[in-house]
Amino acid sequence: FTMRTLIAAAGFLALAAPVLRADEKADAAKKLDGTYEVVSVLVNGRPDDKKKDEARGVEIKDGTLSIKGEKRTESVKFTLDPSKKPAHIDMSVGPKEVVLGIYEAKETDKGLELVLAFSK
Repeated sequence: FTMRTLIAAAGFLALAAPVLRADEKADAAKKLDGTYEVVSVLVNGRPDDKKKDEARGVEIKDGTLSIKGEKRTESVKFTLDPSKKPAHIDMSVGPKEVVLGIYEAKETDKGLELVLAFSK
């Protein structure tokens, strides 16, 4: 190999990495698509049964997270970064407001278990 070949190969690898990350994020978001039962809600580290009762379920589809309540449904767009530890989920709740969060998704014998934690 000449020096030019090595530099060209390194340049190609550097360009390929962002494409792989974008695909990884899209795949991770697609894997979360589905309807979830709310099992528990913690606020400031303590169980909040009132908030749990308000959230009848969560539906995730095509990059949108919808919290279904008794009286209304709230939907927000989200982005994922599964490459970070813990994995990041950020929700756009207004034109200029983003709520930062983390998530963990794991397969169980009952299906996909999803744990979400947000800064607000």
